[in-house]
Formats: sequence, structure tokens, C-alpha cells
Amino acid sequence: MKKRVSRRARGFAAATLAILGILPAGGAMTGSAADARATAGDAVASISGSTAQLASSRIRRTWRIPAIGSTGVRTVGLEDRAAHRQWSAPLSNDMTLDIGGVALDSSTLALEGLAASRVPGDPRIPGAGAGARLSFRYSAVALGSGITVERDYTTYPGSAVIEVDTRLVNRSPAPLRVSSFSLDEVTSPAPVTAEVQRYVGGSDWRDDFRAATNAGTGAFDAEAEVLRLDDGTGQGWFNVAERRGGDMSRAGRDAAGRAWIGVDYQRDLFDWGPLQTSPPDYNRLANPTYPVGGRQRTLPPLGTLRLGRAYTGVYVGGAQEAARGFVESFTRHDMPAYQRSIGLNSFHPWSHGPGLNDQQMRLEVDAAKKLGVETFMLDDQWQGQSAGDWNFDPVRFPDSLHNGTPDFVRYIKSTGVGFALWMSPAEFNGSSTTAAAHPDWICTPTGQVTKFIQDDAGLGVWDVTNPAFQAYLGGVIDRAVTSWGVREFKFDFQSWVDCGSHDYLDYEDAFVAMVRGFQQAHPGVTFELDETNDQRAWPFESAAIGPSWFDNGHTGGGGHQPGLTYVGKELHDLWSAAPWLPTSSIGFGAYDDFLKPPYTPGYLMPGALLGHFTFWTDVTRISPADAAETRWWTNWFRSKRGTIPRFSYEDTTADPADGTSWLALQPWQKDSGYLFVFRQGGDEATRSISLQGVSATRTYAVTDVRTGKRIGTFTGKTLAAGFPITLTTAYSSEVLEIAPTRG
Repeated sequence: MKKRVSRRARGFAAATLAILGILPAGGAMTGSAADARATAGDAVASISGSTAQLASSRIRRTWRIPAIGSTGVRTVGLEDRAAHRQWSAPLSNDMTLDIGGVALDSSTLALEGLAASRVPGDPRIPGAGAGARLSFRYSAVALGSGITVERDYTTYPGSAVIEVDTRLVNRSPAPLRVSSFSLDEVTSPAPVTAEVQRYVGGSDWRDDFRAATNAGTGAFDAEAEVLRLDDGTGQGWFNVAERRGGDMSRAGRDAAGRAWIGVDYQRDLFDWGPLQTSPPDYNRLANPTYPVGGRQRTLPPLGTLRLGRAYTGVYVGGAQEAARGFVESFTRHDMPAYQRSIGLNSFHPWSHGPGLNDQQMRLEVDAAKKLGVETFMLDDQWQGQSAGDWNFDPVRFPDSLHNGTPDFVRYIKSTGVGFALWMSPAEFNGSSTTAAAHPDWICTPTGQVTKFIQDDAGLGVWDVTNPAFQAYLGGVIDRAVTSWGVREFKFDFQSWVDCGSHDYLDYEDAFVAMVRGFQQAHPGVTFELDETNDQRAWPFESAAIGPSWFDNGHTGGGGHQPGLTYVGKELHDLWSAAPWLPTSSIGFGAYDDFLKPPYTPGYLMPGALLGHFTFWTDVTRISPADAAETRWWTNWFRSKRGTIPRFSYEDTTADPADGTSWLALQPWQKDSGYLFVFRQGGDEATRSISLQGVSATRTYAVTDVRTGKRIGTFTGKTLAAGFPITLTTAYSSEVLEIAPTRG
């Protein structure tokens, strides 16, 4: 496909930029430790004497606090209140930080202030609800005056998770060099086994998106975004870092039992892009001379560096209960509440070809509406050569009124179908008038070089750390929302690069902060990221923004499993997400011109409905019978999407990328949910699926959602022991609704 060539060119540009920049150039909180208390439901933040606590009905963390101006803050308790288990040692540090080669930790930082407060919910998430917070402010006395560390710990009613967000503030006259830190840590005397989850992106070049490793009971230091510790009975605690994958993302434990999750910038060098497409030499290049050299962050005088957010939680009942506790808190309080709509994207099959035009797209909108599509997205080349200026191509989409709003935009508004746009916001075409007028907005020198690379989308790179450019792009988004009625954006082609004194980590932080600003300015508009060519923001940093477009559908490139099919790869994507990420955050391209034997709508639609559903096909060519079956599923989804939980148990362990293994995912909340089961190309016609999260003493009604037939009423004990599912033909699926009966 032409798009694939373009994205390979884009990946080459990303690698070029990274190579050119291998070596980066080099409201204060007030308060005291006076007694205080703040509540939000059963979430409580309290300060009393030499003790501070943050608790909900599920978790409680307790600190020993010294007098203001003194060192010695320590965690003295991390309690699972439901299991009545204490996981922390009596004296446990909360964090470590290396600044200019000086090692600091929470016990050697001087406490400058401590406050308890009630915090409102995230404005991007209607109904998120308030929480309770403890805010610590420390002085790095070992480095002199003017350097402070601020840490906000937050929990919410009923949550088993405590979040911590950390900032480093430099009010000294000298720049700071930050090489590594832990976002949160717990030292525990309990004999526990560690498991780490490592997530990687770049689905055009690889398939191993998630790797779980048993790190044993000893010391280790591993690339990871999730750390789970278990005492062997299915109880323990976990840490999750809200940041993208990569060698710098670390989890570990030392010989003294200090378990932590954090960042080691020095392990990172740059991004290969597609210059290396075979395992293991692709995407981020690790520093081969570590611990010498590599990346560090530079914090200038009067600057603030957000180190990131981590989640610490407790669990009982097995490994997937840890994931459930995290996902339910994350989706309720940190993940934006975008609409789980039914969409169609123009890129498949029109790509950049002549079929992407006003007349053809009107036909698609009409056919899509009959199928139940709610959002129609114009992908790359609606803008023609105007990337950076962001105007419609007047040949593809004429504007008869000459008012800046094409006729097609007015037409789609008249149909009631929502309008969506693809954009490459961090890049511009070499012919951009905006770039010519504002050369100081360009990422120099790299963007000045890449603007000459021949590509129909444009590969010049903006400096997204530039406040003037951020304001300009915000105006572009405002115009698209207010004048064109755009309700959803898909941001693509962004890649983290070095721009002068700002390194590519500054670039990443600035881009993420900018998108979150767009979300606050336009509540109800969905912003999603394309993650297909490199790691970008995958996994948790991306999920905290919106859906991730994670797959171009390519299965023949380097790093892919032999025999991997597109449909098997999509099921693999859902399997890779569950249980620690909501499958609804994964972009899912439905049909993509493979709606033909052996595939049917009855097999393909349930998988699409588990993800962020978008048709990738010419819907005018779907047969009447297939269209009728498709409409049934879109109608069912519209009526039930509010009841489909974002958390999913993973009821089968085999990776479906092999094309033969069954996949069973169980979206579940409180005591009810659904079971989605897929049989691929294997010979096995019946599988016993053990359901999770059911109460052994309750009874549940099990109903086939497609036929409406009540299969029966079963005890939770029976469902947990193994519920037989029979699918008589290969490439078929079944969706069951599971609801507790009255009493």
C-alpha cells in the first residue's frame, strides 16, 4: 500500500532526526506539618503529630514525618485493608533521585511542607469524582538551596491504588542534570516473587507487544512498566509507571528488599526507527556503554521537570486482580472519557489515491450511516500539501462558498454522522506558508533538513516545545472543532526528536502536555495517537490520552511471526492489552477488505467491538446479507456499550498470533459482565473456559447475546471450575452476557 511506503519514509526521517541529535545539548506549594484532615467519601488524607496517612476502604499508606526542616520521611506502612496484610517494612524510603551524580532519597531530603487536601476529579473525565491528597515538599539540602522535590499522593473512594506525581523544581542559578530516579518504591520484609511486564510499540516492525517475566525472589533491574509482587498465595502489591516503554523504563529490587519502579535515562541513546527491523535491534537503541554516557535530563534555572506518575496498589485473589484494581482506578480517574463510537476511516482502501474525494466520501458516509456508523474520519491527504497550514485540498474537497468549510464538511453535518480528522500535528510540508513565516518554530537543525524529504504528507518537524507554536496549533484545533465540527482527531507521525537545547524527552513531555491542553479546551472531543511505527507514547502514557492506533495491518515485515494473519494479529493486539490495559483503548480496523471466507461478520464484529472500533473498508461493497449481520452487531453495541466494562480478564493464556489458539476475554465490573470467545483455525471444537471474578455462592444467568437464548443458570463455583464453550466451525465466535440472578 502507498501508505506503508510513506510511513517507512516517515520512520526513516524519525531515525535521521534521532541520529542527528544523539547527544542532547546541554507555584510553589506552601504548608506545614500542622494537624490536618481532608476527605472525599471513604478516601482520607490526614496529618497528626509525627504521622501522616492516606487511605481508602481498600488501601492505607502511613508515613513517619519529622519536624519541618528536618530529614527522615519514611513509609512505615502499606496495608491491604481488605486482606489485613501489611507489606511495607517499618522504615521504607519512597523514592531515590540522582542529580549530577549525587544520590538522594526521601529520607535524606528535608521536609519543607506537608498538606492534606481534597482534590477534584480530572476535568477531562466527567463524573470522575474527588479524591484525597497528601502533598509533600522536600528541599535537596545536599545540593544547596533552591532545589525542591514535590510529590502529590492521591487516592479515591473505594480504590486499591495510590497515585504519586513527582516534580523537580530548580530555583538555583545553575542547571541540573538528572540521570535516574524511582517514581515509587517499597521495602518489604515479606518473601515475595516479582513479575515484570514490558510493553513495546512499533507494530509495523514487531509482534511482541507485551512480555511478562518472572524475576524471582532475588535482586534484579529490568526494562518494565509494571511490577507485581506476590507472596505465593495470590496476594501482594504492584507498581505501574505511566510512561511509554523503552529501555529507560525500569523496575527492580535490590538485595535489601527495596522494590521500585522508575527511570534510568542513561540507558537510552536514540530511536532506530525502521533502520533496524529484526529482533532485537529496533526502535529504541540502548546505550552500549552504560553506565557511562547515554541520556540525561537538563533542568535549567527557574525550570520545573515533571518526573512522572506512578501507581502503587494492593491486591488479593491472584495476578489478574492486581490488574483489575489498577485498570478500574486508571479508567475512572485518569483515562479521558472519550466516546466508544463506531467509526469508519477513509484510508482503507482509498489511501492517497484519487478515490479520496468529495463524491466518493459522500457515498461512503451514506452507506456507513445505514450500517450504524457514528463517526467518519478523513485520513491523510484531506489536507493535500498543506500540512502545517491545515487547509482542505481544494481539488479533492471543493469549497463552493469560499468560506474555508468544504462542501463535504457541510454535507456530513447534514447527515448527523460525526466528523473526524487525521493530522500529523508535529510535522509540516516543505511548502507550508506557516513554516516559511515562522522558521523559529522549526526543530533546528533536524526539521530544516527533513522538510526536503519527498513525501506527500510532509516531513518537516516543528519544535513542539516552542510556546508560540503550541498556541498556533491550538488555534488550528479550535478552528477544526468550531468551524468544521470535528469530534475526533487521530494524531500520527509524531516522533520524539532533539531540537537545539531541548532533547527528545523534553519534546515528548511537551507534546503530551499540549494534547492534554487540547482535551481541557475541548471536552467531549476524542484525541487518539497512532503508535504503529515506533514506541511513541505506548502504553500507559498513550492510554492516559486516548485510544491508540496500534496496527497498520502489515504482517509481512521484519520481526513478524511466520504465518501471522491480519485477523490473528488483531486478536493478538487485544490479548496483548488485557488485563493491564483496557481493550477499548486499542484501535481496531474492522474488515479491511478481508470480509470473505473463512471470515464472517459474526466472527469479526465481536473483536472489533472490544476495541476502539473503526471500519477499514469500502462499506458500499458489503453484501446485503453481511450488511444485515453487521447492522445487528452495531445496534447491539449502541444499546450495550455503557454496560461493557473497560477491564477484561484474560481467560486463555495462549497468544492468538499463532492463528490456531482460542481467545477468551471477559469484560467484568463488580459482579457481572460478558464473555467474548473466539475460535481460530485449530481443530478443537470445545473449550472449557474458567471464569474469573464470580462469587462462588451466587447464581448467574448466562445468555447468548446474538440469539437471545438463555443458556442456563449456574453457580459461580461452576463457572469458575470451567464452563464448556462449543464452536462447531473454525473462525467463529460467541458472546455471552453473565449477570447475577436476584438474591
